[in-house]
Parts: sequence; C-alpha cells; structure tokens
Amino acid sequence: MAKRNYVYFLLFFFFTLSLETFSQSPVSQSPVDVDKVTDAQVEQFIKEMEQRGMSDAEIEAAALLNGYTPDDVAKLREKINRIKTGTNNLSNETDNKTTREQIGELAERTPIQVDQKTEIAQKKEVFGREIFNNKNLSFEPNLRLPTPKDYVLGTDDQLKIDITGYAYQHYDVTVSPEGTVKLESLSPIYVNGLTVAAAKVKITDRLKLLFGGLRNGKLNADVTLGNVRSIKVTVVGEVANPGTYTISAFASVFNALYLAGGPGEKGSFRNIKLLRENKEKAQIDLYPFLTKGEFVGNERLLDQDVIFVPMAESKVELEGKVKREGIYELKVNETLEDALFYAGGPSDQAYLESIKITRNTKKEKKLLTVDGDNLGMYALQNGDLVHIGAILDRYENRVEVSGAVFRPGEYSLSESLTTVKDLLEASEGLREDAFLERVLIVRERENLDPEIISINLKEILNGSKSDLDLKKNDQVIVKSITELRELRRVEIKGSVNQPGEFDFAEGMSVEDLILLSGGFKEGASEKRIEIAKRLYNDESSNETVEVVIINSEDLFAKDGKTLLSPFDKVFVRDLPNYEEQKLVSITGEVNYPGLYTILKREERISDLIERAGGLRMEAYSEGARFYREGKLVALDLKRALSNSKELGNLILSKGDSLIIPKVQEVVKLSGQVLNPTIIAYQPDLKFQDYISQAGGVTDSAYVRKAYVRYANGLTDRTRSFMGIKKYPEIQRGMEVIIPTRNKYRWTPAERIAVSSAFVSIATILVTVIRIL
Repeated sequence: MAKRNYVYFLLFFFFTLSLETFSQSPVSQSPVDVDKVTDAQVEQFIKEMEQRGMSDAEIEAAALLNGYTPDDVAKLREKINRIKTGTNNLSNETDNKTTREQIGELAERTPIQVDQKTEIAQKKEVFGREIFNNKNLSFEPNLRLPTPKDYVLGTDDQLKIDITGYAYQHYDVTVSPEGTVKLESLSPIYVNGLTVAAAKVKITDRLKLLFGGLRNGKLNADVTLGNVRSIKVTVVGEVANPGTYTISAFASVFNALYLAGGPGEKGSFRNIKLLRENKEKAQIDLYPFLTKGEFVGNERLLDQDVIFVPMAESKVELEGKVKREGIYELKVNETLEDALFYAGGPSDQAYLESIKITRNTKKEKKLLTVDGDNLGMYALQNGDLVHIGAILDRYENRVEVSGAVFRPGEYSLSESLTTVKDLLEASEGLREDAFLERVLIVRERENLDPEIISINLKEILNGSKSDLDLKKNDQVIVKSITELRELRRVEIKGSVNQPGEFDFAEGMSVEDLILLSGGFKEGASEKRIEIAKRLYNDESSNETVEVVIINSEDLFAKDGKTLLSPFDKVFVRDLPNYEEQKLVSITGEVNYPGLYTILKREERISDLIERAGGLRMEAYSEGARFYREGKLVALDLKRALSNSKELGNLILSKGDSLIIPKVQEVVKLSGQVLNPTIIAYQPDLKFQDYISQAGGVTDSAYVRKAYVRYANGLTDRTRSFMGIKKYPEIQRGMEVIIPTRNKYRWTPAERIAVSSAFVSIATILVTVIRIL
C-alpha cells in the first residue's frame, strides 16, 4: 500500500509542476524535465501532499493529460524514496552498501620463538618452513573481491538486496541461526547452504509477491553478499601450533596453515589433507606454490573443516653446488631430478658427471655414485644426503699468448687453432717490436711440473722450420725488443729551465735535449757544456766514463748535430761570476736601515754597516744581534768594526739579518735569586752588588756556576782559582743568571748501606788496635 501511495504522490507532483509551468509561460505547456527537479522541490511537494486531498484517478488523469511517461514516474519515485529514507547522496549510499566487512574477531597467529638453543635453529630447515616464519605473508583473504560462485551462505552472512527499475528499494538482511532471512511481512526464506546465485533466485521469487514489476520484467532484483561471517576450522597433526581457529569464511587452507605456524619439523609439506564431514575433501601439496607460485589444492574452507598434517614420509638433504641447499621432502614417485628442481637446480660451478649420495643402511652408511645423465631415473630414499661437488679449476682447451702481440689473452684450442702460428693469427699478429729469435712456451708436464720450450719464431714464419703443435694450458710468451734491454734514457742537469731525465730516441742530439728541457737559464755558461758518456771497454782499461766538452756558442750554429747516446748525462754549467741577487737586512740604529743586495762574494758585516750610512750616535754596538737562517749568532760587533780582519766580521750570506739596538741602561737578574728583576745599569756596582739588588740568592742557588748573557748573545761565566772568584764583566743590557744546584738525596736504603759500611770499618779498626 505504501508503494502505491508513492505513485500517487508522483502523479500529483507532475500535475502541480505543470500548472506552475503553465502559469509562468502560457505559450509552452510541455512537461517538466524530471532530471532537473531538485530535492528541495520534492520535499516541498511532500509537505503540500500532506495538506491536499485528491483521488487517485484525478492525479493519474492529470499526469497523462500533461504528457508524462512511466519512466518519469519511476525517476521521481526514486528521489522521493531516497529523501524519505534520509539518504540524500545516492552515490555515497551505494558505496557504503557495497563495502564488505568481516563480522566478529578472527584468530591471530601464535608467535613461534626460535633461538640459538633450539634444535630448529641449529639444523637446516626443511624447504618451505621459512614461508610460515614470514610476518609479511599471511594469506589473508581479500574481502573486496567478487563473491566466489561456490560460496555457501551460512549463519551471520549478510545479504544486500536492491530492487531497481521504476521503483527502488534496498534491504540489508542477515542469515539467522536457523538459516533464514526475513523481508518485511514475507515468511522467512531459507538460504543456509545455498550459493549466492541460488539464494538470489529463491529471494527474487518471494519478492514477486511485493513487487509486481519483478513478474513482468519492469523491475530488477540484485542480491549480493555483504559482510562476511567467520567460521571455525581445526588444524591438527604435525603443525607448530595445533588447535581450532576462527577465520573468515573467505579463508583458504593456506590461511589456516599460516595461523597454525605451518607444518612442524616432522610435518609433511606434500600430503596435507582437508577433511570435511569426516571425508577427505582435498589433498594439498605446498611445493608447487613454493617453486612455481601455483595454489594447488588451496580450497576455500567451510565451518568445522579439519586440516590434518601427517608426518613426512621421505626427506633428503642437498648440499654443495646447488642454488639452494637444504632439506627437501619427496613423494614416492619423485627422483633425484625432482629434488634438484626443488633446490633451484645445480649452480654454474656444479660437477654433474658424478654425484655422491650418502645413504643410511641398517648397520652403517653407504656411499653411492650417480651419473649426471640418469638423474630422472634415480629414486632417493628417506635420509639420503646428496652432495654435488664443484668442477675443477682448470681448462680442457685453453692456451694463452702474452707479450708483443696485438691482442694478448686466452684462446681455445680447436680444429682451426692447433699451432703457434694459428695462435698468433688469432691474436691479430705480432707487433713490430717483437723479438722473434727466441719465443718461450711454458708447458705442463704429465706430473704438472712446468717446462719451458724455446723456439725461433723467425724460422717458423719463413718456413725453414716446421710449426709447433700446442697443448692445453700452453703459454706462449713473445718478448719485445724494448723489454729485453735496459730502459734507454738521457739526463740533463745544471743551468736549464727543466732539468731531468728524458726518453732516448735515435738521432737525438744535445740541441734536442736542451730544447726538451726548456732551454738555457740566464746564467748558463756559453763556453762549457759537458757530456758524460759510458765506455764499453774490456777489463784491461780503468776508464769507465768519457767526458766530452763542447762550446755552447757554436752549438746551434753548426750544420751538424752533437748526437747523444743512450744513458748520456749532459751538464750545463753556470757562468763563473753569475749569481742571483742575494738580500740581507739591517735594522735599528743605522742611518739607512733596510734590505741590501750583496755586491760581492766577500762582502762583510762592516761593509753592510758602511753601506747603511754607519752607526748613529745612540747605537749600542756591544748589543748588536746577528741572525743567520733564523738563529742568533753571538758576536762582538764593536770589536769587529775596530778591525775589518777580525774573525767576528763575518762574510754575508743570503737572508742574514743584523739588528743594531739603542744604548740599553738596564741589567736583568733571573734564576735562583729571591727577587728576579730588572735594575738600572750602574757602572760603580760590582757583580755581587747586582745580586744583592735582587735580594740575594736562594738556598738552591749554585753561585759558583753563575753566568751572564750579554746583549749581543755572547756569554761569560764565573771563574775560580784557589778560592779566588773572578766574576764576569758588567755591561749594559746583560742578563745575570744564577743556576739551580741539583743536590743528590740519598734513599733510605743507601743511608742504611753507608751506615753499615762505617760500622764494619770501625769494628775492623778496633780489632786491629787490640791485636797490636
């Protein structure tokens, strides 16, 4: 009855809209476009319908007279139904209804603890165990996939039913524990144990009582699976965690096995049984999935299914040169070839001519050998250990050529390469510098000892001698002429811009070598160039080198060249009086301090002072300091200036520095004095007076070793003769230094030893006196 009222609402709505359109535009009386009718207009119509009263015939007649079609009625009825149910956004409603969820909580995987003390951690695992230890792989079913055609409905499954066409209605129903669904006033519909397709047929037949359009095809009914129920399955046998697990109804055997931790150490991966109602439904082999990614026997589970993992019947171990070492489970009809396939096949270094198998007998072990061509015919037994060795690290047809050929390297013996000439042709021939008179062939004897065979390759190439056949692992060594002689170089030293060694070339002259070295320096002598040549005399001569002297003035003017020989050494001398400018420095109390260039080889300190304009009135010559290579050179400048031939008047060198201070009026006292200080110079004070000015000496002072350091760097010490001390002369700017006396302190052991010695001596003396 409610559905019929919707039709009346729609018809009246069409009539009302037509009147509004006619009143607004008298010229046009065409029906209103239903697609452009807004939700607000529909809501307004519903309110007005509640206030007005019209018969069904009047509303229907008005709609037909205004040209509305049954499709228009269906569209408006759908909008009214959506507003009545409170879902204004149809697309969102559809999305929410098609989102499938899992009902209830599912069982979680029990963690498997494996440490270094467990047996599993110490042994090689059976192939396939690692997949069940992977936390990122759970085989959980995807609920967003289309409903499987063979999915069987059960308690708690949710069905979504949609009626579409000129009318729209949606139902969300859940399968009850009795296996039925309830729709409005209809009697319960039993769907338990049916597929979704079969349930759709049954539900559609029952809905035809409510919707007449389902009978004539004007309405469509769609039944889909909504939220999915959970089921309980039991995993028993040789599994890590046997038990009953709650899983999704979409789950498969792999999902249940993962929750149970997979087959245990003794469990089978090849013969897992799915039991349903006490009958074997399927047999699962995990190896196709592990080796090819194929889900063989991965049945979807039903409630109360039982997964049984029996013990493995036959396990073998593969080690050595296989791609994946480990323990593998084999079926009864499988062979060594199948075991190698599960291990990923042999590696590229595997030796397959003879495979060793260690087998357990009733009393002891037994070693078997299998030919690699019969792998598919050899059946393995439980406990077999298959060892695949490595091929030998040697070649059966390799020869090698090195040295003065264009393409040295390794080559293979073949029908077209059997001799030395064939090998040279394969290496694209000899280089121009090849030494042909003696070519070496290193060959292995039968006992693997090496031997060397020398041949004259020139005779073989011109045909005077027959070619030599090669054997495997032969090494042909062709030396070059360059390798057989000392590296030929020439050297130039002296006054050239880039002295050094250069490679010798035939026809090289002295002129060429000078050009290669960058030419002469400015100070090069034009009169003397020496060439030292090696002499190749017999033992009767004492001369080993010949020196040739040439004049550089005529060197480049000659028509001919001064040819060089290998290992020649050329020396270009400097001009006798040629030197680079050498600078010295003079600062302080002179008239013209600054840098000066040394004018001659024997220029001295006095000459430098004279060139600097002499000393000024306030200059203190006794305190002049002279530095060479950054170090102070102590000298008496006053004495040197008084006599130019004095030894202290040093000859200047590059970098020398002379500092002339002003007159210094102080004396410094340091070391073991009570008050180290600086006091004014007083010529009437004696040495001891200056020490008294510093408060005297300390208890650690070594007065006998007192010394002074004068301002010019010279030092003087205290002298003593027969108790008479002579102290150093007092001068301005000097420093008086009192050193420390290092007193030796006896250790307790030394004191005891000395005391004992004195007692012993005293005892001896007393004894001697008594005897006398």
